[in-house]
Amino acid sequence: MVLEIEHRVQRKLEALCRVVQERYGMIMWPEMAWDLRGQAAGQANARRNLIRFNRELAERYPDEFVAQTVPHELAHLVAFKKFGGNIRPHGREWRAVMIALGAEPRRTHRYEVTPVRKLRLYAYQCHCPDSEYQLTAIRHNRIQRGHMYVCKRCLQPLEPKTAAY
Repeated sequence: MVLEIEHRVQRKLEALCRVVQERYGMIMWPEMAWDLRGQAAGQANARRNLIRFNRELAERYPDEFVAQTVPHELAHLVAFKKFGGNIRPHGREWRAVMIALGAEPRRTHRYEVTPVRKLRLYAYQCHCPDSEYQLTAIRHNRIQRGHMYVCKRCLQPLEPKTAAY
């Protein structure tokens, strides 16, 4: 199954690259990596001419993956090469390339995904009545190292929430 999906993706990518050459006169042969995990199905890096794929999602949804995700990521590389780096990632140039590749220009996939990790939240408060802020571990750790976050209303520093304030 693993090699089968890789071969299907490779064949689709080769076919799409031929379309790009015929339509835009550009030769595209991106590198592929199967190291993407989590909720993203694919990721394009135009500067490195690299497309990263999520093997788990490709194996679970092979038909949709080949039909949508592969052209989606290649369209990013083509749009970057043809129109430059100042375009919006899912802007009209990218959408036009998606249509030329015969795919629906959707921003996100519709795969059922389970989050890789659950974010831990930390409760903080300020001097406003009934205030509570849920901060991620990143901001919590920054506060522990001396960084200060303040309430936008009372402008007082946020402090770890206590039972009685």
